[in-house]
Amino acid sequence: MNILILGAFGHLGKAVYQLLEPLSNVNLTLFGREKENIEVASTTKVIFGDATDPADLEGALQGQDVVFSTLGPFHVETFATPLVETMEKLGVGRLFWTTQFQIRQAEVTEENIALAKTFGFDEETERTYVANQQLGAQIIEDSSLDYTLLMPHFFKYDNSIEKAILQDEDETVKGEPISIYSLAVVLANLLLQPESYNRSGVIISASK
Repeated sequence: MNILILGAFGHLGKAVYQLLEPLSNVNLTLFGREKENIEVASTTKVIFGDATDPADLEGALQGQDVVFSTLGPFHVETFATPLVETMEKLGVGRLFWTTQFQIRQAEVTEENIALAKTFGFDEETERTYVANQQLGAQIIEDSSLDYTLLMPHFFKYDNSIEKAILQDEDETVKGEPISIYSLAVVLANLLLQPESYNRSGVIISASK
């Protein structure tokens, strides 16, 4: 299976890569903006480019079976639109798009605003972020792609091991913020099962 990771040099992209890289049945391509001291296996293809540029995307998407995007977190429409157009042009159909667990809610709740503040986001930032994630998700849903909307709770930037809860996209989230490592374990398993959650979303949180 050929898997392309977009936004591969961020926390989540790197965590998923580290889990998938040892698998003999997976060929990985990492795509992101150029950074120094990137340590990857010799078998991993690395492409530096601009995810808003269709030409850069086209080179990375050639021959891929599955695309996993961690692009964002803001102005995601500038990433979603060229990605959809280029994937449709090339006939690359399977996309896992990382978004956020609140995108199905009509309003950002006071509880989630309070929680966002514990992660360093004020109310205006949180409301803007959720609205932008909703816009990006809508662009993906309006496409012809076989997409999965990955809808994780807030990330905790640590490697703690937690039991994950997976729920359908329209359910009320049952769990709590999830560690990057535990989320990456869930995502790596989903990428290896591209038939799962086709043209739907999955909420991912940690057990209380």
